[in-house]
Amino acid sequence: MPSRVSCIFPLWLLAAALLAWPISARAQEPGDWFTMNKDYSSQRYVALDQITPANVGSLKEICEVRLDEPGTAVFTSGLLMVGRTLYVNTLRATYAIDATTCDLVWRYQIPFKGEWRNLASRGSAYWDGKIFFGTADGQVIALDAATGKPIWDVENATGRGETFISSPIAWDGKVFLGIGVSDEGIRGRFMAFDASTGKELWRWYSIPLGNEPGADSWRNHSSVPPAGGGFWTSYSLDPMTGEVFAPVANPYPDYVNSDRPGANLYTDSVVSLNANTGKMNWYHQAVPNDQHDWDLGTAPTLYHGRNGKNMLAIAGKDGTVLGIDRDSKELVFRTPGTTRANDGSFGTTPVLVCPGTLGGGQWSGAAYDPDTGALYTPMVDWCWYYMKFPDPKDPKHLIGTPVWNFSTPPRGQITAIDGESGDILWQYHAAAPVLAGAVPTKSGLLFGGDVRGNLLALDARTGAVLDRLDAGGALNNGLISYAVDGTQYVAAIVGGVALNTAGVAGPLRVSIFGLHGSDTPKIVRLAPMARPGNTPPEQARLEFNGVCAYCHGRKAQGTVYPSLERQTQLAGNPEALKAFLAYVPPPMPRLYPGLLSDADVQLIARHLKVLLTPPSATQVAPADQSGGPPSP
Repeated sequence: MPSRVSCIFPLWLLAAALLAWPISARAQEPGDWFTMNKDYSSQRYVALDQITPANVGSLKEICEVRLDEPGTAVFTSGLLMVGRTLYVNTLRATYAIDATTCDLVWRYQIPFKGEWRNLASRGSAYWDGKIFFGTADGQVIALDAATGKPIWDVENATGRGETFISSPIAWDGKVFLGIGVSDEGIRGRFMAFDASTGKELWRWYSIPLGNEPGADSWRNHSSVPPAGGGFWTSYSLDPMTGEVFAPVANPYPDYVNSDRPGANLYTDSVVSLNANTGKMNWYHQAVPNDQHDWDLGTAPTLYHGRNGKNMLAIAGKDGTVLGIDRDSKELVFRTPGTTRANDGSFGTTPVLVCPGTLGGGQWSGAAYDPDTGALYTPMVDWCWYYMKFPDPKDPKHLIGTPVWNFSTPPRGQITAIDGESGDILWQYHAAAPVLAGAVPTKSGLLFGGDVRGNLLALDARTGAVLDRLDAGGALNNGLISYAVDGTQYVAAIVGGVALNTAGVAGPLRVSIFGLHGSDTPKIVRLAPMARPGNTPPEQARLEFNGVCAYCHGRKAQGTVYPSLERQTQLAGNPEALKAFLAYVPPPMPRLYPGLLSDADVQLIARHLKVLLTPPSATQVAPADQSGGPPSP
């Protein structure tokens, strides 16, 4: 960041210098989105009023860029906008796109050095002319924001299952990023890297051991070491106090809290760390000894209430929004943002719990509107059955698993909450999960989106729907508004699947909307990327992993969605697989035609033949001892 300029510095010279300053050294401007949630506060508020409640009905798509990335079906990235360039991440690449025309500025294909340990990326961070992000195989990479050329690349994953999925933030020459994911039994850690070199500056472990503070909150049996506490969304920061705020995920194993008696610090907590040293300032644990996989998985929202309180709000997977006084560290409110039921212990009899393991607040978190004083929180309304049963390897030991409620499809809400009292002001009920980030604007609009592809414009004060556009694919995270040359735009990531997709997927793309859009938007098609893998069998395996394993498991054994082990008619039969994909009912997304090409289907069918032959008796069981689904 540039230093403060002396008052005797000639103003005309300062103005000339700023105008000549290239984007490679450009500071963050108020209108930029330089983090997944716009800025360090994660308020997501946009001080723009060109698009209003009166004219939002004229909003139409201007252009879209088709990413069409082979072997990638999960698309849950946030969006950045710096200057006039959008930045977005997929599993395999980072893209820079013109924020007014959708033309490609550059594309950087990730040079993987190891196996993918997750299938998603929440996006990048911008600082001092650089783009920073983590990768599925545990690298941290810095690129030149103007050219896409690599500046540095460090390998930081050190153990089984370690990966980077969350969107970092960058400030004061440092890049902040945590390792994931809890469900692999890792020991979570949060780190600061030198923004110029990639050197690790400090680390803080979310799972304390030995004599470290909080270690006595883990009273595990010696055969079950303390584990979990990963990071998979994004973070916030207060430049005035030098605090970085991180949401910590669940303990491991997920659902068997009897294996880990105690509060299990610092899982399911929001922690404040000194940005210069990594020392913990304070924490608040939302769910002690979690047995439901109720992470704090969203970036904290920092704001000042109208009464002057210095507040932090954070949404959890337990379906509540916590409001914390940052000065007193006291909990001011805890407000439900979606359906909640049966949040206590469960045993060997199935219990319907709301929200389930993939419900509540996911990655986008709460937006804050200083004009209304309201928090707007997207939520997933999805109940699951929880139960425990004897471990086949040791019948005296119980293991836990959730199974989603097949009788009711997943739904969603946007809940408006008073930022001081926590009172619910209004609630919008969606027919599908709401995963896109909420965007309040100065004109009184609130933009949002669901996984059925509905791009919503709501009245921020009442929740009334003022406009609804069909985006043509799932809205799974990135949704922003910005201005270029005095014109306001709305941009969204569109397409792909998420674990709680409900019937719509669509090809991966970034769409830009505006008041000067049309019924025939410009479509930018990119040169195809090479398929991952060096041989046809490897390409088939990676295609299956990139498209199907997120929901059905790498061995087709089933995780969130059912096992494919009985679907032997699909093995090696692309025509049968096409028919299956074209007519499968929701909540499984419609993958073909649309997201998948004929070549994609052929590769998946080829790998299904490997997985489904020999018979199921020889197949490999899920590695997760908890028996539950992976983290999002």
